[in-house]
Amino acid sequence: MQVVFRSGLCAAIILLSACSPKPEATQPNEPTAKQSEGQPKIQTEKDEAEEHAESAQQEGGGEGKEDFVALSDQQIRAAGIDVLPVRQSFAGAFEAPAVITADPKHSAIVSSSVGGRVVEIRRNLGEAVGRGDALAVIESRDVAQLKADVEIAKRQHELGQATFKREERLYAEKVTSRQEFEVARTAAQEARTRLRLAEQQLAAAGGESGGPLNRLTLRSPIKGHVTARQIALGDVVEPNAHLFEVANLNELSAELSLSPDDAARVTVGAAVAVSTDGRTGAGRITHVSRVLDPATRQVRAIARLSNEQGAWRIGETVRASIALEGNAGAGQLAIPRTSVQTVEDKPSVFVRAKEGFAIKHVVLGASAAGYVRVLSGLDGSEQIAVSNTYVLKAEHGKGEAGDDD
Repeated sequence: MQVVFRSGLCAAIILLSACSPKPEATQPNEPTAKQSEGQPKIQTEKDEAEEHAESAQQEGGGEGKEDFVALSDQQIRAAGIDVLPVRQSFAGAFEAPAVITADPKHSAIVSSSVGGRVVEIRRNLGEAVGRGDALAVIESRDVAQLKADVEIAKRQHELGQATFKREERLYAEKVTSRQEFEVARTAAQEARTRLRLAEQQLAAAGGESGGPLNRLTLRSPIKGHVTARQIALGDVVEPNAHLFEVANLNELSAELSLSPDDAARVTVGAAVAVSTDGRTGAGRITHVSRVLDPATRQVRAIARLSNEQGAWRIGETVRASIALEGNAGAGQLAIPRTSVQTVEDKPSVFVRAKEGFAIKHVVLGASAAGYVRVLSGLDGSEQIAVSNTYVLKAEHGKGEAGDDD
């Protein structure tokens, strides 16, 4: 009986288990599935935000480095980079032919006031000289006579002084008369005057006391380079002939030929952009002539040009662009075309900063005779590089290449 009872009880339990409702297998897993579906989306948005922030941080941190060229003042001068302010109230520009010449304030002509024969040449064409350096030596009879006059005047002065002192002593002792004392004093004064005259005549001829009596040394009056030499060893030179030309080549001039109408629009201090054969420079008008050249019917103007790099040579022909001033407050900005470089496929200029140059992208307008208008990107208060800007572009390219490495 117990066996039958147990068997029935097990069958009832099995039957109840089979009839009871079964929970869905996926129900416990639904939250997990939903969570797994949403988790990649949340993670993706987070990654995108992080990547965007990281990219912005890199762009913001790299902008100062990539858009700045660090150069010291010495490096800027060594590279021959000229800096000028942005042109405000721009009213156009025009071009004129020009010739590079020596700056009159930094050049000199060396000549001899006496004739003679060249016996030594100390400096050749193109050599650097200092103030007072010997250029040549001339052997001259006139110099010999001048030096002999100085020596004679010295002896007469010494004799006159000795005689005057003796007469002064005798007059004090009541031995000689006052008339004899006055005659001795007058003779001493005349001897001193003749000595000064002889020394001044020798100095005017360029001679010096001492040394051979018949030789004159020609010396450079300024520091610079020998730009012309008109003599050779053994030449016989005439008095007042031009023998050497010396100029400081770090400061040159550009001599412009202007029409009368253009000359009327140019003022002293106007900016001038000089260019030829890929070379550029910047200067300012220092002189505008008020006389019309009767042969060329042109007006001469002079602009000072820095030449510390030696890029310009005396005598070469260049093109000069002169910017004109407009009405105050016109709001027209302009820059020389030589100041524009393409950086990151955009026209850009290099703005002078404390430790170098900052790169500014600009939008340009119409151009006129070497100048171009600026529509946006500058406010007019900047100082920009206007010459040799390719050097700055090359330095910027080196910085980008270093960052890529």
